[in-house]
Amino acid sequence: MIFSTQQTEVRDRLTILSTSTLITTTMIKRWLNMAKDWAMNYKPWPFLQKLSTDLIDATGKYSYPTGIRTKSVYLITVNGKRYVKIAYEDYLKYLEDYSTGTDKVWAEFDRDIYINGNACSVGETINIYGYEKVTDLSADADVTPFDAAEPSGDEAIIRRAVAIGMRKIGGLDNQAIVEEREAKELLETIWQRIMEVAPREVRKARQRFKKINILKGTTNEGSSENIGRF
Repeated sequence: MIFSTQQTEVRDRLTILSTSTLITTTMIKRWLNMAKDWAMNYKPWPFLQKLSTDLIDATGKYSYPTGIRTKSVYLITVNGKRYVKIAYEDYLKYLEDYSTGTDKVWAEFDRDIYINGNACSVGETINIYGYEKVTDLSADADVTPFDAAEPSGDEAIIRRAVAIGMRKIGGLDNQAIVEEREAKELLETIWQRIMEVAPREVRKARQRFKKINILKGTTNEGSSENIGRF
């Protein structure tokens, strides 16, 4: 749903004229962007996952990629090899104790990422996986990430914005609570569907099948170490 249509929806549900001086278009735009930020941060939406790349240099320090939310980086690889995230304090202590250590580790502080340069070489490719920071809606034709991925998410944004408007008008707190609850329910429904699909994505180290004992007629979940044993 484009931004202009979202504005119309909010205005109609609040029964506000476009010429109103109490509830202006500027205010509605701001409420929609506030609601958009709330919805984008409500869950770790997979359609917000973003890949950025960089190159290893001699400093070992890299600025957070543009457009990636702070503290949202969940995976870093260098030349295809996965690095393990540790606390920044532990990273500093590790380099103090093992100045030439080659453990594949990384850490972050503020909006900087630190990668152990002893474990890689200058010029190697860094893949940084995180969550996208969604820019504010501005032009009439702008859309949220929900538009292509989960259209009902836009309805949640509208309901959240309407709730903000109701509190601005005053005397509509109960109705605002209902709008907020229904906005959350819409997002929870989207998330539930995503989670229902997630178990089908089996990690490589996880056992895929139950072990069947034909003689006893029993099954055994076992552990990943039992994969391939019958």
